[in-house]
Amino acid sequence: MDAAAPEERHRTRITRPDGRVVNVARFRGQLFVCATGCCCGRIDDGFPAVSTQLYHDEWERRRLRDIVHLTIGGCLGPCVLANVVLLLFNGHALWFHSVNADPLVLALYDYIEALLRADAPLPPPSSLADLQFSGSR
Repeated sequence: MDAAAPEERHRTRITRPDGRVVNVARFRGQLFVCATGCCCGRIDDGFPAVSTQLYHDEWERRRLRDIVHLTIGGCLGPCVLANVVLLLFNGHALWFHSVNADPLVLALYDYIEALLRADAPLPPPSSLADLQFSGSR
């Protein structure tokens, strides 16, 4: 699927503290990837690497830039489940742990595209289902 199918861009007008009014894009989702925390991606400490380039390449290749924002950064916790990913999609938080291999990254992007096509909540595919956890109360 080409996720770049025409879709209305939703924006919110916000007045900044300096008085300037700006238009802020509202995305369908945001994918947070822990890659530089105290454990995630720290191969020197015995944790699996995080394929940051693959995350970015797939995000670009699938044309998700204006639909699902990608943030590759620091700790999301919990550290005992290294290589944690948080997908916020249509207001729902979906947490995954141990995303340690390229096929899992690809499965995650396939899942995002399935969510976009369905325009409704879907359970994760079997390859990700056992990696899903509740990240908050």
